[in-house]
Amino acid sequence: MSLRDLLFSRKRHKGFVLVSVLMLGVMLISCATAFSWFVRSQVRSAGRESFNITNRSMAHVLTNAVMNILSEISNSYSYDSPLQRWYKPFIIPIDGLGIWVIQITPLDDKIPLRTLFLPDGTTLRRELNDAWENMWEKLDRKGLENLLLDFLDRNTRARVGSVEEEYFINRGPYDISELLILSNDITPNLLYGSGGKLGISDYCTIYSEGRINLNVAPVHVMELLPGLDNGLADRIARARAEEPLEKLDDLTKLPGASAKTSTQLTNIAAFKSRYCMMKIDCLDDDGEGGTAFMIIFDKITRQIVRWEEA
Repeated sequence: MSLRDLLFSRKRHKGFVLVSVLMLGVMLISCATAFSWFVRSQVRSAGRESFNITNRSMAHVLTNAVMNILSEISNSYSYDSPLQRWYKPFIIPIDGLGIWVIQITPLDDKIPLRTLFLPDGTTLRRELNDAWENMWEKLDRKGLENLLLDFLDRNTRARVGSVEEEYFINRGPYDISELLILSNDITPNLLYGSGGKLGISDYCTIYSEGRINLNVAPVHVMELLPGLDNGLADRIARARAEEPLEKLDDLTKLPGASAKTSTQLTNIAAFKSRYCMMKIDCLDDDGEGGTAFMIIFDKITRQIVRWEEA
């Protein structure tokens, strides 16, 4: 090999080594950067999880305190209304965590699915009969009214125009989603509504003592009740926005209402709520969203009956 070839070969070898070293350096830097991001992500994730765990514990303590306070307050009032100051949204700043935005809402606002029947567990309560039939007309699914009653009642005898199947739960639902067991007849769209059309869940609830609180019931629910489908439901909504309703006699002051209206509503209308929903949105110190809680509790037994977080 000539001297020229030897020198050129050495230069190529050095060039290859140099390029290899540079590539190795780039790879090491990339790995270090990736590892740095991974560590930072894990620290951030651990911090977020710690933030969420702390919020969860504090939310549980707050819920129990709210249940006890509202239970005591409830003894002094004959109604539950969004106009009461404890049902207004409020903000709590928490050192080291951020702020909590809290909203408590009285429920018992729809047709009570768990108390549809008389104590025999089979006979539909007479005062709910009109509301039940009217709901299915609104949903344009009139043929399902007896089928769902057979699905929920205690016996295994089919009603007129209905059937009884082995998989029927024959009890009140623990969650409204149980109605989807009737999957061929009750679809998610029918249960929860779709495309701006209301569903069963917009008319019914499992969180009710058995009567509908007219201080919080949606207008479309009140319109199902006897005597309230002639525009009186709208007038009730406007009146309760100014002053809470406390008794059925308050309705007689509204245009279109009468003593007969009060009589028709005696066993179905109410003005207090046994169940309440509390929503908590936890924001960290940077104002970013943290854990969000949706909690439903029973004021009478002072028990949490539903807990969701996201």
